[in-house]
Amino acid sequence: MAGRAAEAMLLSDRDPEPPADDLRQARELALLFCKSEEAIETFVAHCDVAARDLLLPYGDVLIVLSTVLRIKRTLDGAEIDRIILDLETRKALAIEHRRRAEWRKAEHFRAGCERLDVVRLPSCAQDRVQ
Repeated sequence: MAGRAAEAMLLSDRDPEPPADDLRQARELALLFCKSEEAIETFVAHCDVAARDLLLPYGDVLIVLSTVLRIKRTLDGAEIDRIILDLETRKALAIEHRRRAEWRKAEHFRAGCERLDVVRLPSCAQDRVQ
């Protein structure tokens, strides 16, 4: 179901041909506990929605995997794991770089404020401030 959902997410502008074997397998599994054709259809539709909901937060991973898959034509589990690990590592590194940049800005601002505190007003201006 995840393959169907990912394909639908990535090819939203086109109506992809449903993978017949995936659908056949899903229906066979649904037959194990569904009693009617209507129940099978409902169950398969529910699984489609659940798969999409599970994949939605990982759209960036889907895009990278689909790009690499188009280039290499096949990927095994270890290759997929390496791609996901690399992507997640790069995202975490980018987040850390942004966090450090924000910290440097804040430190620069604080240092500027401290320098302003050191500047003394002339004594006549100090009397007016007080």
